[in-house]
This record gives sequence, C-alpha cells and structure tokens, in this order.
Amino acid sequence: MTQPGGTPVDQLMSALADPERLRLYARIVLGELPPREADSPAARKQLGKLIAAGLVERLDDGSLRAGPEVFRRARTAEPVNGVPRHLTGFFARGRLTAIPVRPTVRHELLVHLTDTLFDADRTYSEREVNEALRTVHDDTAALRRYCVIDGLLVREQDGSDYRVPQHA
Repeated sequence: MTQPGGTPVDQLMSALADPERLRLYARIVLGELPPREADSPAARKQLGKLIAAGLVERLDDGSLRAGPEVFRRARTAEPVNGVPRHLTGFFARGRLTAIPVRPTVRHELLVHLTDTLFDADRTYSEREVNEALRTVHDDTAALRRYCVIDGLLVREQDGSDYRVPQHA
C-alpha cells in the first residue's frame, strides 16, 4: 500500500483531504451511496483516488465497501525507529503519546528511552535530561521521576546531576 510520497498514514490523509472526496467516502462508509450515483463521472474520478489509497474496494457484485482495517494496517506499517514492537502502540510520529500505566510495560519503555537517549559514560544536568526526554514526550518530570524510581537513572543527592548506572 505504500506509494511514493509518504507513509501509508500520510497517503490516507491525503486521499481524505479533499472535501468532496471525504463526503463521498463518508457516504460509502454509511452505506448511503446509491449504485447509480457511484457510476457518475464525478464520483468515478473521486472513487479512483479512494480505491488507489486502499480506503474503498469494489466488490465482485459492483458494490463499494469501506472498512476500518485499512487504518489498522496503515498504523501498524508506520515506522517507529528502534522501538520494540510491543511498545509501538505508545508512539505516533516518533513521539510518546502516553506513559504506560502498567509498571512492567512502563519499565520496558523507560529502558528503551534511557538506552536510546543517554550515554552511560557521562553525567547529565537536570536541564539536559529534560531536553532529551522532551524529544519524545512533554511530561519530562514524570519520565525523569520514573527513570530514577526504576533505577535507570541515578540522581545526585542534591538533584543537580543524573547518570546511567553501570549495571543498567
């Protein structure tokens, strides 16, 4: 489904960006597009783009079908650089969309973040830790706190410096 010009999600959004095409797609989803109207020249032009994007399919009987699975396929196909597969649902466009509530999942996510954002051989100021964490999520205080609680970052007693422990 990936074509030149972007990710599968970008292609879906592009196909739905035209208001006329979006209305046509909505009518297909709702089952409100009569077959004779679907065969009109104006509809055929818009249908071609919806079909090419994978949003609509023409069934053997000539009817049109739009199912939600195209969005699931596009979302799972979207690349998440280096993120373990079971954590990709927490990311969109390279950003963390939610901090996992389950402690074991949150720990796995924090391990991934500390491994990718911090070097084990240097010390970081709180500002530097916040800047690194802000590249993936805006709640840097929560992420920083969870990293310290889980032993993935060690904070100096006065809170001035952070480092990755040697055993992590």
